Amino acid sequence: MTTLTLIGYAAGTISSIGYLPQMIKGFATKKMDDVALWQPILLTFGMLLWLIYGLMMKDMPIILANVFAVACNAIVMVQKIVYKGNG
Repeated sequence: MTTLTLIGYAAGTISSIGYLPQMIKGFATKKMDDVALWQPILLTFGMLLWLIYGLMMKDMPIILANVFAVACNAIVMVQKIVYKGNG
């Protein structure tokens, strides 16, 4: 594995785990009033484009990071909808 690939995996991992605190907080509090729904929708759209790019380029760090990030954002969107009014 090249240094460049390792940097890609590190960047993807660090960027993607940034979504975990919001997800964990949502599960713990059952409240998502402080999260705007448009934010994860917009991010998911951008990440889907990155995922398509990664698939076309056959770039595994980009693919894995964006699959994880899209999944995290999907969970945040579901939490926002399910926990609506729990404030």
